[in-house]
Amino acid sequence: MIGSADPGDQGDSYYNATTLNVTVLQLEPRINWYDFQNSTADSLLNEQIDVNQEYYFYINISSDQGWDDIEFANISCWHDLGDDTSSYNYNNTLGSNINMKLQYENTTATGNVGTFRLLWNSTTVTLGSCSEANVTGSDPGHSPGNTETYNLTFAFTPGYQFRYAPDPIDDVPGFNDTWSWNFNITCDDASGYHSYDNPIVGETIDEFGVYRYTEIISAGWPTITGNPGDSPAYNDSYITIETRSNGNYSFSANVTNLTHKTQPSYFIQNTSILTAGGELSPLTLFSGTGPHYYYNNSGVGSLYTPAEKNYTSLSTTDIEWAVNIPMGQYPGDYNASIYYRLQTQA
Repeated sequence: MIGSADPGDQGDSYYNATTLNVTVLQLEPRINWYDFQNSTADSLLNEQIDVNQEYYFYINISSDQGWDDIEFANISCWHDLGDDTSSYNYNNTLGSNINMKLQYENTTATGNVGTFRLLWNSTTVTLGSCSEANVTGSDPGHSPGNTETYNLTFAFTPGYQFRYAPDPIDDVPGFNDTWSWNFNITCDDASGYHSYDNPIVGETIDEFGVYRYTEIISAGWPTITGNPGDSPAYNDSYITIETRSNGNYSFSANVTNLTHKTQPSYFIQNTSILTAGGELSPLTLFSGTGPHYYYNNSGVGSLYTPAEKNYTSLSTTDIEWAVNIPMGQYPGDYNASIYYRLQTQA
């Protein structure tokens, strides 16, 4: 007899050689990381920087719709003027010394090579050599075949009067100190999506500070020719004094007695010397000890003139010097030492 039999009880069967594949693509571009550095690659986030040196913003941006979908990456920077709730204002009436906007534009790119530009503050900031680099795959959340990632490098040099900001005063990262420079990094794509709406990354805001800078560039040499009894005898022309200060400032002058060059026993006291210029008008006699202030709001040196709104220096073109020459003054050449002082408010 021919017989047959089935296997024993078979309650389970497994096949583990297949997977469920799901790709999650974000509509919004994302800023994966950023840094603010000097030429030696030191991170300066929440640190102070110097004027007239080159600095760099580095940004890593991913797009799950490809890089050609990216249109703009913007870095908007502003001095908060003591208020951390303030925001960037392109047309701030206080001047460009407290605003800066850097932009990468990809709408007319050829071969995905975009354009870097300085949109605001060209009178105080110089744009350096900027660059972009395709680093697709550097983003841990990238999807092969969908995501493209680029590094953007923004290089800029702040001018001499790029506004002084004493804070940040700690090493706490983020947007948390007043009297600092705040910046906001944003990215926009062709479909109207924004990096700051990204549910993973959100808004990118941070800050840095700026050291004080104070310099008298040039000061001229006043020359006066007059006769005994001339009151006053003027210098031949106005003196131009060139200064730089990246904060509120005062600018003053003091002078010694006029002493005869070959007969030092003859002199004219500095209380016979007058000066004017800037906010100081009319010609004013020196008291013998205290300086005269060309700029300081109060005339007594206790307050400061508000920082300049634009450009990288201040030219004071109306500085005058004069002297009351006493009757019977011994003839000849006299000279006195002038002491100019420019002070930036701490």
